Amino acid sequence: LLSGKITIETDGEVFETGYRKDVFSSEAWGFYCPSGRKLTLKASFDSEIAIAFAPSRIDAEPVLVKPEDVRIRRVGIWNWRRDVKDIIDSRIKAEKLLLGETVNPPGNWSSWPPHKHDVDDPPNEYRMEEVYFFKVNPRTGFGIQRIYNHEDLDEVYVVRENDTVLIKKGYHPVAAAPGSQVYYLWILAGENRILLPHDDPDWSWQKLEEPLLKEIMR
Repeated sequence: LLSGKITIETDGEVFETGYRKDVFSSEAWGFYCPSGRKLTLKASFDSEIAIAFAPSRIDAEPVLVKPEDVRIRRVGIWNWRRDVKDIIDSRIKAEKLLLGETVNPPGNWSSWPPHKHDVDDPPNEYRMEEVYFFKVNPRTGFGIQRIYNHEDLDEVYVVRENDTVLIKKGYHPVAAAPGSQVYYLWILAGENRILLPHDDPDWSWQKLEEPLLKEIMR
């Protein structure tokens, strides 16, 4: 649920979310619907929802994720600090899907150090495709999305309100313009459902420096 309030009905079971003003000022409500179920959504207010789906053979129960169930992590330090919010994670019995939100403060980077998850190379990395859906505050603001590798890929996009970026391969950092909060809903799907990204060796040293920087900035 990006904004508004909805009632969810699936095979005779009814679930109701609370009200969410927007993605920047209040936490998410989410819902996991197993495969093979009929799903009906009814909005109580003007509402905006995002629907993500992937094939599944698992027999599971539907789950309403409340704001207090969302795991919020403050990740990074300095100008790559951001808030990462896990909504559909290992606590929910999905087969392929992981889903959450990231919010960049103005001027900050996320998905940093740059990481990728485009090959199966355990125990270093598992392949997962990903989609980012963006919101920006104010709506006239923008962010920058870079997708690259060290072989044949280097693309940069200006991302604005309601833009979507498909990430099939490569490192994929995001930057928020000064004065712009950048939010993105991230949707991951993979055969192993294990998020184990591989950091770009050119920048991985920054993660090692984070404990020292946190100590200095106390």
